[in-house]
Amino acid sequence: MSTTPNPSFQFSVVDGTPLRDVVSREPLLDLALGAYKRAGTHLTRDDVDIELAEVADKAACSLLRDRWNENFPIAAYVELLTTVAAFRAALGFDPTPTAPEVFQWAEDLGRQLGSEIDGPTAQSLVRFVNGPYSGAILRVPGATEKGPAETLTLPIAWGDTADPGRGKAQYRRAPAVNDECLWLYRLDDEAVRDDARPHITAPAPTAPVGA
Repeated sequence: MSTTPNPSFQFSVVDGTPLRDVVSREPLLDLALGAYKRAGTHLTRDDVDIELAEVADKAACSLLRDRWNENFPIAAYVELLTTVAAFRAALGFDPTPTAPEVFQWAEDLGRQLGSEIDGPTAQSLVRFVNGPYSGAILRVPGATEKGPAETLTLPIAWGDTADPGRGKAQYRRAPAVNDECLWLYRLDDEAVRDDARPHITAPAPTAPVGA
């Protein structure tokens, strides 16, 4: 979380002039800590940013996995992602994606990967076995009759709102599809940080209007 001396939120007018403090961050953080404590998880104020980001990451990867299962209700993931995004906005943290934004990110990634292939393409379903994207299933284009690329590079993040880190993780494909007709990818980069998580982008926060 941010460690700036003034822990209160400030809204700004169009020219950037700061207005009076309107909400103190500490009581909101303490409410969050109390909720986690009731669940048996003991955090400090500095832990809340990362904890919420990791919850969003797990929900996003689970959504990208279970949306292909017609018998699995994904409403819980959708609601959880929205709730975390709303809570992070209220606390002043960097945004995490809602479910439609996760789907849009996946589609954009597929289009980007498809644009890198010469000649006709065919869609494949790939699953990431380990690493930051563990469990996620994506629809990825590949060269017709050859399958998806042998390696895929995906964006990763670490750190919190005050000290963010960005990078990439490379995954390598198994030689053939599995029994579920999925191409399996395993992390192929030992340099990936242990605390790395998926970097599924969300829109930048907007300043409140009429404050």
